[in-house]
Amino acid sequence: MEDVHSESAILQYCYQKATDRMSVFTRGLPPVFPPKILFNRFILFILFSTAYHCFSQSITSDKSNLSEVLYDTAKVNNLVRQADQMVCTDAEKSLILLQEALVLSTELNYKKGIGNSYLWLGRAYYYMDEYKTAGEYLAKARVIFEELDDVEGLVRYHFFQGSIFQVTGNLLSAMRAFHLGIELSKSADNPEMLILNYCALGSIHLARSEPELAMSSFNEARTLMEETGRKEGMPILLSNIANTHELINAYDSALYYYNKSHAIRMTDGGVRGIASSEMTLGRLLIKMRKYREALDYLESSLIKFTDLKDDVGICCNTIEIAKVTSYLGGHEKAVELGTNAVKRAEKLKNPKLISQTYASLSEIMASDGRYMEAYQYLLKHNYLLDSLAVVNNKKTINELEVQFQTSRKEDKIQLLKSQNKIQRKNNLLVIVLFSTLTIMLVLLLVLFRLKWRSVIRQRKLLEHESTIRKQENELRVKEQELLKAQLEAKNRELASKAIEMLRTNETIESIIQKLENIKKINHEDQKLTAAMHSIVSELELRLKRNSWDEFEKIFINIHSGFYHKLLKVCPDITASEIKIAALLKLNLSTKEIAAIAFKSESGIKSTRFRLRKKLGLSSDDNLVPYLMQL
Repeated sequence: MEDVHSESAILQYCYQKATDRMSVFTRGLPPVFPPKILFNRFILFILFSTAYHCFSQSITSDKSNLSEVLYDTAKVNNLVRQADQMVCTDAEKSLILLQEALVLSTELNYKKGIGNSYLWLGRAYYYMDEYKTAGEYLAKARVIFEELDDVEGLVRYHFFQGSIFQVTGNLLSAMRAFHLGIELSKSADNPEMLILNYCALGSIHLARSEPELAMSSFNEARTLMEETGRKEGMPILLSNIANTHELINAYDSALYYYNKSHAIRMTDGGVRGIASSEMTLGRLLIKMRKYREALDYLESSLIKFTDLKDDVGICCNTIEIAKVTSYLGGHEKAVELGTNAVKRAEKLKNPKLISQTYASLSEIMASDGRYMEAYQYLLKHNYLLDSLAVVNNKKTINELEVQFQTSRKEDKIQLLKSQNKIQRKNNLLVIVLFSTLTIMLVLLLVLFRLKWRSVIRQRKLLEHESTIRKQENELRVKEQELLKAQLEAKNRELASKAIEMLRTNETIESIIQKLENIKKINHEDQKLTAAMHSIVSELELRLKRNSWDEFEKIFINIHSGFYHKLLKVCPDITASEIKIAALLKLNLSTKEIAAIAFKSESGIKSTRFRLRKKLGLSSDDNLVPYLMQL
């Protein structure tokens, strides 16, 4: 208890007494200071300062009493245990318990309690999506666990650190962390953490599209669970196995395992687990094109993640709901949801999540016909993917280089430290003399650099705008060429249909002619003659009606505005003339049109003459090109 009398312990004791007396004013404020709650940090700073001044006069008398204050380490362990139980569902409340545990552990100089407090503080910030802060607390926990040689604590540290690497897209670092967790779990004979690390390692292989390696890890975890009789991690394991089947497009098997995992989680009642399983079920049902069922699961999952204040879960659910909405025809609503998901992902500053939302929003924009915006988001997605790959490669290379250099430089570092102490003393006087001049030079350089960067930024902006305009023009030209090619292809298809009609009509006319010849041969048999006459009439009537209806349906789909334009130019045109005009637009010959329309060539020529007259065309004007331009 000698450390309790140190200045640090005295200040902490004063702080504890101040917070006890002023709990009315601080109720609801987390004792740990999240980066995004600046106002709360300021309030607590004022409270701490006030507490220090209020109790500065009584420090002398309190020193004699501090040694008599006994803190039970069991209380620290109990606080950490309570925080562990609620960290998934109420991270902010767990922060309060963990801060209390940290204060008690520090006053007791209870190293293991301090390490566990830091460890679970990191986990709590992980669930609050504050990954940088989470990493800082985990690093503090690792230092303490290494000092204590606490293998159990190091196992959890590597698992939690690997989870942060995984969610931020650093898969190689995550894989190394889980491998270390597996080795330490084996040495500590901790089957629970060994199962969790195998499952996590399998999920990394899934993210790297390595289904065989993933299934190998999951089988290891499953074997361990069967040998030890543990069922706590079964939902996670089943979900990962389902994910593996989904990766190889075995959707029915994946759905079976997802449903089993969901049923177990519904029985256990863990809100975060239920929300996660509902989201994975929704994603799979989208791939299986069962959009209504998918939407039900995703909306239920979104409500749960909202209650948990899990921004990552909310973002992932929102983008999946946007996809389903787009598939069901609600394109405007889908675009709105996708845009909200992108904003939320950008606010979280998670590159992997931002990249995924960009890709999904690009798909949604494209389905709504907004190809330029879709193209821009696709470019952003690809750029982020490339950036993430480069960053991961750099991190891997840097880590390997650091490991290589560390073994060689440990002795040099010690030597340099001793030399630096002497050198710092010698340089102190020089630094003081030239500090003013250096500051002035630095300020001038900074101002010049800022000005130069501003000029370069403006120049790059202009170049970027020029490139965008050029790309837009090229894209517009390509779209026009594509539309022209599509129109020509459809015209060819329509002409082919007309030729097909012509051949069909010629065949039917041949049949009719043969029937007429048979009727002439058997003209004495009046019943046979009458029957054959009826067949010929019905055949001609149906042929005219069905052939033209089918042709006209295709023609309207391709040239939807032709009839409207023709009637606008020539309001008194007849139905028969409209048919001939449609066939002339396809550049068919008079003979082909006559065969299709069941008229003589002279009748077609007369119709063409009347069309020319009604359209006000002179003898020099060509009728066919005129109609083709309408």
